[in-house]
Amino acid sequence: MDGLAYRLLSGAGNLFVVLDGRVVRTGAHMAAWARTVCSLAYGWSLQGRPVRPDGLMVVVPERQAQTCTMRIWNADGSEPETCGNGLRCAAKYAYEAGFVHSTTCVLHDGAGQHACELELDAAGTSVVAARINMGHPRLESLAQVLHSAGDVVQGAAVNVGNPHFVLQVADVASAPVTTLGPRLERHAAFPQGANIEFLALRAAHQADLRVWERGCGETQACGSGTVAAAVAAEAIGRARLPLRVSLPGGVLTVSRRFDGSIDLHGPVCELQSGRLPLTRS
Repeated sequence: MDGLAYRLLSGAGNLFVVLDGRVVRTGAHMAAWARTVCSLAYGWSLQGRPVRPDGLMVVVPERQAQTCTMRIWNADGSEPETCGNGLRCAAKYAYEAGFVHSTTCVLHDGAGQHACELELDAAGTSVVAARINMGHPRLESLAQVLHSAGDVVQGAAVNVGNPHFVLQVADVASAPVTTLGPRLERHAAFPQGANIEFLALRAAHQADLRVWERGCGETQACGSGTVAAAVAAEAIGRARLPLRVSLPGGVLTVSRRFDGSIDLHGPVCELQSGRLPLTRS
């Protein structure tokens, strides 16, 4: 049968086209292929509604038991250092493809090593949720001021292995995500670009969030962005972990381990599967 087998996975609404790293040849061509595959023009649809995947992912089993590597390319072809929801989807893929054989495993990406715990359905065959350890995020600035096209904004700069800038807003529905987000994403303060979070705190353990993702635009969810927002909210004394964060695509929970590292927990599911043309691999 022609084409590469793929699975379209969702991590709380973050959509990834996931491929088997044993058969995919990665290289410089992946950036262009990601731009093609992660476009509305490619023809993706769910229940008759056009959708655009947020990234193209390759999961590679490693020689060390219970260990895999994830590489991901954003919709614009860029390769991020890490991706919280991507890691959770990669863990689901790894388990269900037989790359790992336990509900605890280790994933590697550009930001390092991540321990993962999987939750299975009642039949014990499908992964329905995953908890990924995101390490020790760095709060780089609690009150960084930026000037952009006449606007003056203040937010928290947080590094979760990738760069984030967290803004507090009264209500995420009216937040200027699609106007201010793209301007701040490429602000001079962020030479490599940044993910921009718009955070509304509702209670000590509850928040709403929308994210303008570097290389993707606004997404239904962002795992590393959720972690960054939680770290910032706790630092300013407005929230306590665990923090339950509602995003357009679902709910993610950020918690802290005894060693101070941060966990990200939330749902994962498969939306469809099929084959991609070999001519684009």
